[in-house]
Amino acid sequence: MTARPLFVVLFVLATVSCQGSSEVARLPGPTAVQPAAPAPPTPAPVAPTPAPAPAPAAAADPAAAAAGSASPFLSGTTEAHRKSTLTPKVSSAVTRVHVREGDMAKQGQPLVTLDTRDFILRSQQAEAARDGAKVQLDAAKLDWDRLKSLLAEKAVPQSQFDMVDARYKGAKAGLAAAETAVAMARKALSDSVIRAPFDGLIVKRFVNEGEYASVMPATPLVTIEEIDPVDMRIQVPSSDMAQVTVGSPVHVRLPATGQELDLRLTRVVSSSDPHTRTFSAIVEIPNRDHSLRSGLYAEVTLRPRGAPALTTTDTGKIKKRVRLPGN
Repeated sequence: MTARPLFVVLFVLATVSCQGSSEVARLPGPTAVQPAAPAPPTPAPVAPTPAPAPAPAAAADPAAAAAGSASPFLSGTTEAHRKSTLTPKVSSAVTRVHVREGDMAKQGQPLVTLDTRDFILRSQQAEAARDGAKVQLDAAKLDWDRLKSLLAEKAVPQSQFDMVDARYKGAKAGLAAAETAVAMARKALSDSVIRAPFDGLIVKRFVNEGEYASVMPATPLVTIEEIDPVDMRIQVPSSDMAQVTVGSPVHVRLPATGQELDLRLTRVVSSSDPHTRTFSAIVEIPNRDHSLRSGLYAEVTLRPRGAPALTTTDTGKIKKRVRLPGN
């Protein structure tokens, strides 16, 4: 190898060696450390709350115990003690209606009057027939008396007397029939005036003057209700039937009128309603001032067995609730 190529090789090696020494080895820098999240503070221990001391038992209150044993409110509805829808007993035209709806009627008071002309004529005809029957009876009686005396003397045969006797008996039957016809005609004349069967309130009027009232089909004329006393029908569940007997005390409150009543059960219907499974108990409420009407709602409380018994003066006594301002 010549000197020149050797020199070139040495030069190249030296150059490469200088470039490699100029590079400084660099280590990776320190990694940034994230600050740690502060730990949650430890809650201070809570002292246990002492349980409240039990209150001393209160003295037993008989009134409160009795009230607690009372049954809840039962529903009741007032209804008429008696209710009748009057219809005519004879057919005729209406000539006068004496009452209006809301009127109070006395027993025996005329309510509706029908046309009486036909009944007056029938009555006169029956009376005339009765007078004729009396004349025939008198004549038959004379013949009977005469033949009876002759028969005793054997002056007439028995067959002749038997004929007179039969005629006499027929005259007596004819007079009885005529008297019955007179009574029927007079009754028809009386029935042409429809009267109140009891003291009550006229709640419905169905006819006016000039209309025809027939017996078949029956034409309703007026409806009358007896409201003194007023009946209250209470629906009692089967669970409370043990407390419901005739004479049991009850407390009744009427929200519509503000009245409160202490009463006793008058009647108990032992048969239950198959739809509601309830029994009916009825209380009669005195209503002399006619302040109560049928159809009022009532709240009824069955008085417990331990409650004080009602006296005679308490039964049927009405108390008026007074509402103060702001209550």
